[in-house]
Amino acid sequence: MERCAGCTRIWRMVQCSSWQTITRKRTGLNAMKIAVSACLLGVECRYDGAAKPCEEVLALGEEHVLIPVCPETDGGIRAPHPPNEIATFERALRVMDAEGADNTDAFLAGAQKTLERVREEDCTLAIFKAKSPSCGNGRIYDGTFTGRLVPGYGVAARLLRSEGIRVLDEQQVRVCLAVSAARHPGMPAALLAEASSECPTLSTERLVLRPFVEDDIQDVFAYCSDPDVGPDAGWAPHRTLEDARFFIEEIASAPHVFGVFERVADGGCGPCVGSIGLIGDPQRRNVDCLMLGYALAKQAWGHGYMTEASREVIRYGFEELGLSLITCTHYAFNDRSARVIKKCGFEYEGVLHAVEASPDGILQDAALYRLTAEAWRRGR
Repeated sequence: MERCAGCTRIWRMVQCSSWQTITRKRTGLNAMKIAVSACLLGVECRYDGAAKPCEEVLALGEEHVLIPVCPETDGGIRAPHPPNEIATFERALRVMDAEGADNTDAFLAGAQKTLERVREEDCTLAIFKAKSPSCGNGRIYDGTFTGRLVPGYGVAARLLRSEGIRVLDEQQVRVCLAVSAARHPGMPAALLAEASSECPTLSTERLVLRPFVEDDIQDVFAYCSDPDVGPDAGWAPHRTLEDARFFIEEIASAPHVFGVFERVADGGCGPCVGSIGLIGDPQRRNVDCLMLGYALAKQAWGHGYMTEASREVIRYGFEELGLSLITCTHYAFNDRSARVIKKCGFEYEGVLHAVEASPDGILQDAALYRLTAEAWRRGR
C-alpha cells in the first residue's frame, strides 16, 4: 500500500483486513478517542479502491487516539465497487449504485456496526469523509450521479448524530484547526477539548475569558452569593464557599465554560466578574448546537461587558468549534439579558411557557432565541 508522508509518520501498522487503533504518545492532556473514516487515514477502502489521506486528521494521531471505521466495508461492500449515492429525491432512504443495484440494507448494516464500534471505544467525536453516502456531513451527492451536491447526511453520519455523537467532515475540521492554531499558537485545538482546563484563553478589548481555577473561588462566591444575580439566571444564591467550589469543580469544569475577568493594564486579569460558556441545549437534539449561558456580577452591570464577552464566545463557537447553531434563553422577566441577546444578533423564536421553577418555586416562562452560523457570518 502506498501512503503519503503523513500516513507513514502516524501509522504503526495498517492491514486492510484488520484495522488497528492509531495512537501515539500523548503528553499533558488526556487523549480523546476519535472515530475517523479509514480512507482519511490512508486505508484504500473507497469505492474506487483508493485512499484519501488527510494530513490535518493524521496529525491528530500525535496527541489523540484515532479509531479507523468504514461503514461500507462493515456492511459487506468491498472496494473497489461502483459508486453509490443516496436517492435524495425520495422520501424513504434508498442507496443505489451507478449500475442500479439497491444497497440500502448493506449501508444500514454498516452504519449500525460503525455505531457499535464507536460506542465500544467511547468516542464522542467522529471525523468522516465529506460527501460520502455513508459519511457525508451536511452535503451529499443527490442520487443522480451527475456530481450535484445537496444538503444531507450519509447513512452512518445521520445514525451517529441521532445518538448524540458529534460528526464533522475533514473539511470542517481543517477550518476549525486552522483558526485555533492562528488564534492560540501552541495550544490544543478547542474542538478537541473535553474539559475547561483544555480550552484556550479568549480575550476582547476589555476582558479576558479563561477557564476557572481554584484561586477564583472567593471572586465567584462574591458575585454568586448576590441575590440579584443568581435567581435571574435560574440558580439560588450561593450560601458558602463550598457552593462556589462545587460550581468551579463540577459545573464550570465542562469544556467551553470561562470566567469573565476585567483586563488590567499589563494585559493580565483583574478580579473575576462573571462566567460565560457554551453548554448543551436541553430543548434540542442537535449535536452541532450549543447554548450560550452567562452571569455577571452586579458591580459590572451597565458597562457592556456581557455583550462584549458573548460576541467573543459566539465567534469561538462558530469558528473554532464548527457549530451550526447557538441558542440562548432567559426568563421572560429578565429584560437585561434580552438586551444582550438582541445586541448579539440572535433571532427571537418565541416563549416556552412554564418551563421550570425559579429558586422561589414559581414556574417561569422562558424566551427562546437562536443564531445560525450563516446569519452570524452575514452580520459580521
